[in-house]
Amino acid sequence: MHMALDGWQPTKLIDADAEAGSFRVHRDAYRSDEVFEREKALIFNKCWLYLGHQTELKKKGDFFARRVGGRDIIFNLDKNGKVGAHYNTCTHRASKICREHSGNARTFTCPYHGWVFNSEGQLSSQNAKTGYKEGINDDGHLNLKAVERLEEYRGFWFVNFNPKAISLYDYLDDGRDAIDALMDQTEAQQVILSGEHTYSINANYKLLCENSYDGYHLFPVHASYFDYLRDQMAGTPAADLIDATIADYSSNGAVRGLGNGHAILDSYVPTGRPVAQWLPSMGASVKPEIEAKYARLVERFGEERANYIATTQKNLVIFPNLVINDILSVTVRVIEPEAKDRIRVTAWAMGPTDESEELRAMRLDNFVSFLGPAGFGSPDDIEMLEICQTAAAHTPVEWSEISKGFGPAEDHCKVTGAPDDEVQMQAYWTMWDRVMSGEVTLEVE
Repeated sequence: MHMALDGWQPTKLIDADAEAGSFRVHRDAYRSDEVFEREKALIFNKCWLYLGHQTELKKKGDFFARRVGGRDIIFNLDKNGKVGAHYNTCTHRASKICREHSGNARTFTCPYHGWVFNSEGQLSSQNAKTGYKEGINDDGHLNLKAVERLEEYRGFWFVNFNPKAISLYDYLDDGRDAIDALMDQTEAQQVILSGEHTYSINANYKLLCENSYDGYHLFPVHASYFDYLRDQMAGTPAADLIDATIADYSSNGAVRGLGNGHAILDSYVPTGRPVAQWLPSMGASVKPEIEAKYARLVERFGEERANYIATTQKNLVIFPNLVINDILSVTVRVIEPEAKDRIRVTAWAMGPTDESEELRAMRLDNFVSFLGPAGFGSPDDIEMLEICQTAAAHTPVEWSEISKGFGPAEDHCKVTGAPDDEVQMQAYWTMWDRVMSGEVTLEVE
């Protein structure tokens, strides 16, 4: 049963005492209907939400029908080559206009009464010769309704349902640098590759956000994957690399709050990277290509930045529900909450247009074999998230302790810790609390 939102008491859900090193989240934040309704109103109606990537729209007329923040949207490239985002509903009697997942179309025709809209969303036919007064749509109110705000950064298109929202550029804050590190891997183009993963998890969306850049869980939960890597490296000069990585993990890399709730895990896991870190397990045939890519990165950006781009594995979460895993492969994941305890995950692979077929195959294999729904990583993670959700819902323990690395800071949305700390989650929850309490509106003043 839903409680009235006017009874909301946000201060009761986050308990942070920096001097005591304690950061706690009340488990109602994961299991309450009232909290979920509040999130839909204050977070998903007011934050920038990922819609799609520019490279998915290859030709004029290309479109995708997607659900974003609980709203059905048509993402398309119109006849003039302009990216658009319109609500997927007919202005006549509410029918969904676009029932296909994707395709190419010059017009969108309502299946109910045959109203026709062009690729720019303008009403072009009402499928009737009589009954409507001439000029009934002169003011455009019967055109498809455009989403209130649509902006992009480096080809990543986002929507915002609040017309007063701050710009996407400002919203991304230091998250822009992490996106730059991904897009600067190539002088060609980073593109979304064909195909996608879609699957559901019976858990709160924030549990997957936490999991997506949680270095603390890596070795206990994914032991089988590290056994697999050991087998791959057996008999090579890198045979002892896995055990050395585990021993030194907490002292290499970092977790960083990037402002506005965004955060990243920078880590060093010896899987190798097509851009641009070669390991013997990848095979000698790709070594020259990978080394040439690294040398070019050094020429473009200098040794320090090139090393960060090439050798650091990056797990980025853009508040509230976009995840970009830049590891052996690049995976772009959207976590769409369907209920307080259910999410739908959609994931796409990304890669540069100028890599060899051999490196592309390696990239796609990792997209499937680790972060795919049946890979080494995702099934383990899904099991953990679902047992967390079940336990939170069916036990009287009220608080989750997310305190690792917590302490005094000028702004807990911009903090740094060891790669197995939890300061990135503290940054997320700090922003969550600020938005839910009304302390931060994310609007232009």
